[in-house]
This record gives sequence, C-alpha cells and structure tokens, in this order.
Amino acid sequence: MNYVAKEEVSNYPLIKFEGQIHVIEDVEDIHDACQILSQHNTIGFDTETKPVFKKGVSHNVCLLQLSTEEVSFVFRLNKTGLDKNLINILSSDSILKVGIDIGNDIVGLKKLAFFNESNFLDLNKLATDKGFQSIGAVKLSIMLTGYRISKAQRLSNWESDNLSEYQINYAATDAWVCTKILKGFRDKLLFPYLFKVYFFY
Repeated sequence: MNYVAKEEVSNYPLIKFEGQIHVIEDVEDIHDACQILSQHNTIGFDTETKPVFKKGVSHNVCLLQLSTEEVSFVFRLNKTGLDKNLINILSSDSILKVGIDIGNDIVGLKKLAFFNESNFLDLNKLATDKGFQSIGAVKLSIMLTGYRISKAQRLSNWESDNLSEYQINYAATDAWVCTKILKGFRDKLLFPYLFKVYFFY
C-alpha cells in the first residue's frame, strides 16, 4: 500500500507512545538526556512551535522532541534554549535523526543557535523517492505500521507554563512514530539497516 485516501484515515486504530517520557525544562538536565540519546544509532526527531492565528506574527520553536523506541525526551527550548549538548546531537555524524518534513524544523532551530546539521533523514522525501503517493506523519504511519496517530493537539499552545498530559504524549508520539515508520521502510527493504552517513532532507 502506497496511498491512503483522506476518508479512509479514521478506519485505522490509533497508536501512541507508551514508553518513558521525560520533559526537560532545566538546562542542567540536558546533559544526562543527551548521554542516553547518544547511545543510539537512530532517533526520532520533531519540533513544536506555538501556532499563529494573526498575520505578521511569528514564534520561535519552543519544543524539540528526540526519541528512541523506548524513551522520549521533550526539551522545552523556550525555557532552556538550544544547549550545546543538543547541538552536538543535531550535528552528530553517527546518529541518524529521522523526521517528517524537517526542513522548516531545522530552519527554526537555527534561529535559536547556529549549528551544522548532519545525518538527517526526511521520511517524506524517502517515501516519495520510493514511489509512495501519500506522505505526512498520519498517512505514513498507516502505510508502514498499520496504525494512525492523533493530531488533536497540533494547534495547542506549546508555550504554556505547564504542558498538559495530552500535549506531552502528542509531542513524544510525533518523534517516536518516526522510528516506527523507518522500521517499516526497513522491513520492506526500502532503507538499509547498515549505512554510512546518510544526509537526506
């Protein structure tokens, strides 16, 4: 299956991240989180920005989500800034960062601090290159895992003093599902398990 019609999306069961979620709000906690992430060859990647409802208004990226298959970290960048330990992860040649439509995410992060990104894989680009006609987190999740993810919190306020449980789980799921989608590509032999640095977005 390489296509999902909009009217068919709701027919698929929902999936969400069920592992450990760590919300990082203090700079001193970033180092230990990055130590855990750096032990993995592949991690899911996503960001969140407070939605804009007025013309001419813009906001900085306020969340960075980095996830393994077992644990997800939600970094509140509006409280911590883009720490050097996070920059090391984003610049690492040895860690594959997997996301969806990641170009704008990287541009937004660079407004907080400049870095030389390395070893990113955009699943939208991979999907189109492999002949898929549907892209995006929801449809790719359906096609590669058999489950859909919720987008109910997409337009919520990501700069709230206290994020809700629903926001936290949504943010963690968005990064984590990228690792599951990539596994789906690999199971279909559409992306290698062993690879050299793969810079792709």
